[in-house]
Amino acid sequence: MPFREVREDAEGFMRRAKALGTPGVRASPSGVMGQDNEVGRDVPGALYGSRLITLPHVKPLVDACQDFVTGAAPVLVEVGFDHGRRLHATARDNPSWHVLGLEVRARRVEEAAERARRDALTNLMVWRMDARTVFAGVLPERSIDIVEVLFPTPWWHPGLRKKRLLFDERFVADVARAVKPGGLVHSATDVDAYAATIDALLEAHPSFEALSLEEGRARRPACAQQSRREWSCTRDAIPWTERFWRRR
Repeated sequence: MPFREVREDAEGFMRRAKALGTPGVRASPSGVMGQDNEVGRDVPGALYGSRLITLPHVKPLVDACQDFVTGAAPVLVEVGFDHGRRLHATARDNPSWHVLGLEVRARRVEEAAERARRDALTNLMVWRMDARTVFAGVLPERSIDIVEVLFPTPWWHPGLRKKRLLFDERFVADVARAVKPGGLVHSATDVDAYAATIDALLEAHPSFEALSLEEGRARRPACAQQSRREWSCTRDAIPWTERFWRRR
C-alpha cells in the first residue's frame, strides 16, 4: 500500500486547491452512500477529512478498501489501532477473518504494515485515513461484522473536542449503515464521561441493542493480546468501561 503517497496528497491538497481556485469538494463515491447518510456532505476530520478520498491518486486505495471488505470473509474494523499489536494478533490468530485497521498517525501505520509484510498477513489491511471519512464515504452498506473503538482519545481541550471527538450522532449513524444486521460495535474507555457519551448515543439509536460482555466477547474472534492502553490500565489498576452493542 502506498502510504506515503496518501500523506503527500493530504499535505498538498489545500495548496493545489488554493492555486487553482478550486472550491472544497464533497465526498460521495458512487454506490457507497446509503439512505441514512447525507449524500455529498463534507465530513470533517484529520487529513482534510472527506476531501482526501476525492483525489485521483487516493481512489486506488478507496477501491482496495472496498474490495477488501466485500468478499466472503467476515470483517473486523479497528478504529485508531495505536501501536497495532492487538490488531496484528487478531489477524494472525484468525486467518479466516479480514481485519482492517484505521489510524491517522503515519508512523503507526507504517509500523503495522511492516509487521504484516513480515508475517505475510494477507488478511490484514492498514490505512492512514480518518475513520469518520471511511465510515461515511468508503465502506459499503452492511459490509462490516465488527467495529472496535478501544480507548479513543477524549480530547480534553474544548476547541479540539468539538472538532475531533470521534463519537457523535453522525458517526454512530454511519457505523449503523456499514455494520451488518447482527454485527457488533465494541468500545472501551477509561474516561467516565466518554463512556457515558458512547452509552447515550448507542442507546438512542434504534439500530443498536446492548449485549452482555460475556456474549460480546464470545462472538469476537479470539485474541489474547491486550491493547497498549488496556495493558497500562491493568498494570496501574485504572478501571475502564467496556461495551458491546448488536446491530438489529
